[in-house]
Amino acid sequence: MKKYAIIIGIRGLVLTEEEKRYLNANPPLGIILFSRNIKDKLQVKALIKSIKSILGRNSLILIDQEGGKVSRLNAAEWPQFPSSEYFGKIALKNLNLAEKKTYENYKLIGNSLNEIGVNFNCAPCIDVRFNKTSQIIGSRSFSHDPRIITALAFQACKGLQKSNVTPILKHIPGHGRANEDSHIKLPEIDNSINSLREKDFYPFKKLNKFPAVMTAHIKYLAIDKDNLATHSSIVISEIIRKYIGFKGVIFSDDICMKALKGNYFFRSKKAIDAGCNIILKCDHNLVTSFNASVGAGKVKKDLLKILYK
Repeated sequence: MKKYAIIIGIRGLVLTEEEKRYLNANPPLGIILFSRNIKDKLQVKALIKSIKSILGRNSLILIDQEGGKVSRLNAAEWPQFPSSEYFGKIALKNLNLAEKKTYENYKLIGNSLNEIGVNFNCAPCIDVRFNKTSQIIGSRSFSHDPRIITALAFQACKGLQKSNVTPILKHIPGHGRANEDSHIKLPEIDNSINSLREKDFYPFKKLNKFPAVMTAHIKYLAIDKDNLATHSSIVISEIIRKYIGFKGVIFSDDICMKALKGNYFFRSKKAIDAGCNIILKCDHNLVTSFNASVGAGKVKKDLLKILYK
């Protein structure tokens, strides 16, 4: 089965007949789940089984399960996990203890996901927090210190991998300096490349051997004044691939966010042309999903080998 290089959202707790027809006719690489898709363990296991029966057992099932305010698994059925900031505060007093607690926390998160059939977690968030960081990041960041972030994020990734869940580190090359929410508008950062290298890029460069990252919908004026990172071949080739040294798979952040302009075909195609490997589209509109899928094009050879190695 040839698939489109896109992950899409679905409407509810079960696949509708329309969604089943769509997945058979225009198969995406996988599905991302939200709270709207999750009621309890039996229901979500059945949902994922039905998705994989169409897309195949190696299809990507994504979720955002960071802990804290970004938690898709409800408290009635699953344990709740603290935000990344919690572990960063421990690290200020005892880094070794924070590392151990972060590893155990993310291993437990991974166990919860693996049990229901989710194989990719859009976490950890390794953006550096600054005094003016938007609250859309806020407590999702481990720390103001990129070295603490690097140490704890490494343990978070290893914990997820121990549970057979692949981490997707975000938001490369760094969302922390943005003081606006990219869900609502396009943030612009005017700091020098040297200052970005010193802090923002640091955790991504140190953790560049992990297999997957997600882009930031941010415009870095010192690098490319015309395009946000997701749509910038300069950011992706010169910063992410060359300076940071990341060789793995690049997911776009959600192309439905208002930081991006144009129709969904344009948004997807521009991201792919810039160097993203997989498009993320989180709403459940199948018409716009089709347009975005066509823009994303077919999955490139060996992409899954990188993710599943």
